[in-house]
Amino acid sequence: MATPSIRHTRVEANGIAFDVAVTGPKEAPPVLCLHGFPEGWMTWRATMKLLGHLRVYAPDMRGYGATERPSSGYDLRTLTDDVKGLIDALDLDRPVLVGHDWGAIISWTFAHRHSELISRLIVVNGTHPRTLVRAVLTGDDLTTLRIPFVPFFAIPWLPEHLLATPPGALLLKLSFTLREGSPGTMDTALVDELVARAHTPADVRAMIAYYRQLLLALALPGRRSWLFDVWNTPITVPATLVFGEEDEVLTVGVARKSERDAGCPVEWRPLPGVGHFVSLEAPEKLAREIDRVARRGRRPTLRGAGRAEVAS
Repeated sequence: MATPSIRHTRVEANGIAFDVAVTGPKEAPPVLCLHGFPEGWMTWRATMKLLGHLRVYAPDMRGYGATERPSSGYDLRTLTDDVKGLIDALDLDRPVLVGHDWGAIISWTFAHRHSELISRLIVVNGTHPRTLVRAVLTGDDLTTLRIPFVPFFAIPWLPEHLLATPPGALLLKLSFTLREGSPGTMDTALVDELVARAHTPADVRAMIAYYRQLLLALALPGRRSWLFDVWNTPITVPATLVFGEEDEVLTVGVARKSERDAGCPVEWRPLPGVGHFVSLEAPEKLAREIDRVARRGRRPTLRGAGRAEVAS
């Protein structure tokens, strides 16, 4: 089968213009992929080319790449509204929603808010955000010590100016390569392409605004109350957690507790020997997982889903 071509479309969603990479037949089942930090749509490129029988959409998220970079809107309410707007603007009929890293945080939260708009949820190396917050506060599996960059990102001005320098670019590259699961498996040329997008303080400021707004939401009672109300609403579509087991920041031990906060059964799909950036190390394995889930068809939502043990 020929490798499918990737084209780009520009759509207006939730008040801003998004650049969206698209591949696959128009009539094929839709898949919407949300990238993490500090990535972009290209992180899905190899995986998209392996899923030629599906209609795959991979946007640059708010503030990234060719998508608009407004000064505000990096809170989870707006970011999940972005996803709703993209589903509407792209005319997607209950797509499979796939999210990695920050895209996973957005995808978990979106599924809590709008399960009716998607057919299935696939999370890739993304602990449920409420589970992760709890792990940070309790020190579960030393999580508090594993994410020293998060409090650093809360500092005004300094992080974006540091990361936009040549030494900062090296730090960003190391944030990828040091999290490689098996030596020599990461697509370092693509890593260089992703890092090159963060060449000015304004580029980086938009990326770390996601972290700053989440910290602010957890600190402000009104925002925190809204967020926890959302996370208290059970997800009612089938959920799968694909996880590179060599992730040393978001650990297996904490990630497997995500079902407690999802409010629904979460299928556990471990990838031995793979690190955090699954799409950059093992796109074939990730494509197989997405294909496997997409082939299950459109089952009804799990009305009143209970909490079962995570499947092995």
